[in-house]
Amino acid sequence: MSTYAASFNSITAPTIPSGLNRRGRLARFLVVLSLAVVLLAALAYKAGAGDVATAGVVSGSSNYVVLTVGSGDSIWSIAHSVADGRDVREVVDAIVSANSLSDGAVSPGQKIRVPLA
Repeated sequence: MSTYAASFNSITAPTIPSGLNRRGRLARFLVVLSLAVVLLAALAYKAGAGDVATAGVVSGSSNYVVLTVGSGDSIWSIAHSVADGRDVREVVDAIVSANSLSDGAVSPGQKIRVPLA
């Protein structure tokens, strides 16, 4: 009787290195860095750094601008920032009367109307 013996060359799959090369480490670092920047920007905005004066024109009236009061803002500081050469006291009076404020106190997040002229 005859026997037949077959010989197969073993084929191995190419090995993939388990660590990242320089380009991969750089890409991973940039992704983590960009996520950290986005997270910090969101936290800063949430803490009040982004709401200093967000403005929008009141519909139907071009004589007023609506501002959102930021943390640490007062009527005086808002009037000073929009006075544009006018007497700040007059601007404060105009803001108080436009918003029917009895004591002139505002709180963060409150929307107030500020006269343009």
